[in-house]
Amino acid sequence: MKPTIVSDSITIRQANSTDLSLLYELCRRSYAENYADHWNEGGLDWYLDKVYGWEGLRSDLVNPYINYFIAFVKEQAAGFIKLRLDSNLPGYPSTSGLEVEKIYFRRQFKGKGIGKKLMALAIQEAKNGNKEIIWLGVIDTNLNAIGFYKKAGFELYEKTRLDLPYFKEELKGMWRMKLKLT
Repeated sequence: MKPTIVSDSITIRQANSTDLSLLYELCRRSYAENYADHWNEGGLDWYLDKVYGWEGLRSDLVNPYINYFIAFVKEQAAGFIKLRLDSNLPGYPSTSGLEVEKIYFRRQFKGKGIGKKLMALAIQEAKNGNKEIIWLGVIDTNLNAIGFYKKAGFELYEKTRLDLPYFKEELKGMWRMKLKLT
């Protein structure tokens, strides 16, 4: 288990199997609050069940190559980050990359520095794992997120498209972004 990180009123700790219910609620709520309007009818429920269902989260929590970290503000779950510890960015060997697969917050906690702290944690995890790069995917119309990642040192790497049923066609454009560590 990784150590707990505490600063100001924000506490970040690695999730474990005892956090399944908390993670289930946090993941579903934070995603829906921010991205419900990206889906055609029936899509949001389909996605939440597929990605943040009980079995998927349970499986992730015991996978040694996946880590979830939960951010708390005064003991209230505010957001989370999901890291894939050996993840392949096209053009790089799988063992050279760490992927920030998910990073979401409850709306009421945006702008409080949680994203910066979670991203700093992800970068430190990548360095601790001797990774060459850290990378992520972001919807190409999400200019606020792209700006946030650029401030953290990421650069645009390549364009791709989401291949998800029910997702609005005009939002399927994606950027893969990377931060070179070595």
